[in-house]
Amino acid sequence: MQSEKRDDGSDDNDRDGSPRLTQYAELHGCSCKVGQDDLDALLAETGPFDPNDDLLFGVGEDAAARQLTEDLAMVTTIDFFTPIVDDPYDFGRVAACNAASDAFATGAVDNLTGLVAMGLPRELTDTAAEILAGIVDAFEAMDGVVAGGHTTLNPWPFAGAAVTATASPDDLLTASGASPGERLYLTKPLGTQPAMGSLRVRDEEFEATVKNACPRPVEDVGREAIEWMTSPNREGARIVREYATTATDVTGFGLLGQARIIAERSGVGIEITEFPVIEGTLELSRLFGYGLESGESAETSGGLLVSVPADRAEQLEASLSRADVFFHPIGRVTDGENASIADPSISEVTR
Repeated sequence: MQSEKRDDGSDDNDRDGSPRLTQYAELHGCSCKVGQDDLDALLAETGPFDPNDDLLFGVGEDAAARQLTEDLAMVTTIDFFTPIVDDPYDFGRVAACNAASDAFATGAVDNLTGLVAMGLPRELTDTAAEILAGIVDAFEAMDGVVAGGHTTLNPWPFAGAAVTATASPDDLLTASGASPGERLYLTKPLGTQPAMGSLRVRDEEFEATVKNACPRPVEDVGREAIEWMTSPNREGARIVREYATTATDVTGFGLLGQARIIAERSGVGIEITEFPVIEGTLELSRLFGYGLESGESAETSGGLLVSVPADRAEQLEASLSRADVFFHPIGRVTDGENASIADPSISEVTR
């Protein structure tokens, strides 16, 4: 395949001649999701999703849950997106971790099963095997299995999975249980959007601007972002469900968007006073205009956002520390409405 020149002087192939997956989509990773307001409007317009007695929870949550027996519930969800990274194998790993995270956010961590969803343009069909290998390896690392899937030709590449997992109904969490006075925690640093955006720059003049804006090599920032995106939320979820009243994962709507979901569904206020970011991503976000400082930057395969009663916060922290699961306190639940981030204290994190 001969590469096609882009308006910015770049082409569809990387410098080593391999296809650049991100050049085949205008939006990348979870930033390709339909916006929160548009999604709310769509659901309001179609309106077929009345409460269902057969479901423990469904539309509006990270996943749906159905009780199978007195002590067993099945959680189902689906998630797929466009490439956020050019390497096909890493793309598959990120897509798998991101899809499974929606199940983990509900506390369902057992019997993980995935059905792959993948679409590729004709020019990229040779990358399918590597993408699939990344998905399979990621599921195996999460003690899960890939049971099948569906592939299609598509102008923009995408990959992900329909996921099922199980848990006791008593262990399940939603975004609806937060109460005033509780503490908020995040289990991964933010910044995947600016980190990966910096790696997509190929215009030589702007590439120099990006490198000068970042206090460390952008390759290191991107490598760490991939490491975070391919770190499953499974162990964190297993621990969190013992202490938390509410959980979700931070993805395309960003930290503030996910906090607003908890605030709305729980009927509380969310006050975010601090949060962690991958070192170097603040400067990159300011350059690209992604809004990381205000919690608006889209995250891909982000961490768990959980609410915990104040008298259980110390136990949660101790349990996460023993399991070597990253965590950072970020704020509190209030009597107010909506979610806010005002002059937050931002901690930079390196791996």
